[in-house]
Amino acid sequence: MNRRLNSIGNAIRETAKASAFVMAFAFAAAASPKTVTLHFFDSTMVNDTLIRIGDIAKVESSDAALAVQVRSMSAGEAAPPGFCRLINTDDLVMFRVRPHLKGINVVCGNSKRVKVVSDYNEKTVGEFEAVIRSYVGSRLEWAEGEWELTINNPQVSWKSGRGEVSVEVTGIDNPFAKGNTGLTLAVRQGSRVSRIPVPCKISVKAQVLTATRTIQRGEEFSSENSTTQVVDITSFAYTPLRQLPKAGTMTAMRSITAGSVLHDRMLRAIPLVARGDQVRINFIGERVRISVLGVARDNGGNGDRIWVENLQTGKLIRAAVSGRGSVVVHQEGDRS
Repeated sequence: MNRRLNSIGNAIRETAKASAFVMAFAFAAAASPKTVTLHFFDSTMVNDTLIRIGDIAKVESSDAALAVQVRSMSAGEAAPPGFCRLINTDDLVMFRVRPHLKGINVVCGNSKRVKVVSDYNEKTVGEFEAVIRSYVGSRLEWAEGEWELTINNPQVSWKSGRGEVSVEVTGIDNPFAKGNTGLTLAVRQGSRVSRIPVPCKISVKAQVLTATRTIQRGEEFSSENSTTQVVDITSFAYTPLRQLPKAGTMTAMRSITAGSVLHDRMLRAIPLVARGDQVRINFIGERVRISVLGVARDNGGNGDRIWVENLQTGKLIRAAVSGRGSVVVHQEGDRS
């Protein structure tokens, strides 16, 4: 009986020892830090503007999620396409990896300088012709069929990474731009942007007004002395007239020969008020409006400031032309 009890006691003690050993082993395993090992390559090639640790090293860890995290960590910015840079692995581990993996045992399997080459392909301006034409078409207000774009340097090339790029074109502020025009093609890949000058020529053939006969100085423009026709105005320096001015508003500033393209510099507004005309002078204050008769001492168009004589007082007043036969003086105006 005693032997049997001793045997049972011994078995219990052995089981307790085994359980304690298993618990101690489990506790030690839980308390020990996770480990990640980096085996760096001698050289590698990247297709992005950013170098990741997975590009330059073989990453090993019993924790698969930790290995994925380390592979995706940044090791620095890549060199421009077609060039290379060196990465010091000791500095990388000390200053970039370990500070971001606190509590993780980082083992560097080898120490060296890794040569990282940035892969590239040649891109040309001509590859982006559709984008350039779309931009120009969205900025110009010439009618469809009136303009034609010529890209002068479609063969110009530059080195670009093999990854996806985004493109932006700029350079047109005038909706009626024509002739030689400088555009800029901005090709962005990651944090790197290549800006390529794109000289172009915008040729314009449009319906414009031309003189059908000699138009005398001071003569009003009308269908009797002008007509519309299609003319190449690519090299035309001024803004051509596309339609007749409103009747009674504009005259020729100088004599115009037959066949000339009519433009804004040939126009002179017909005065709404002429020297010697009787005008209505309107005095406008905050609470008072007074109207008296006067005589214009200058010619003036809408908004022009001219001298007028108040017929009641005989004094000269500086007033703004507000309409045919009408001028306005705000507050007290300028008196002589």
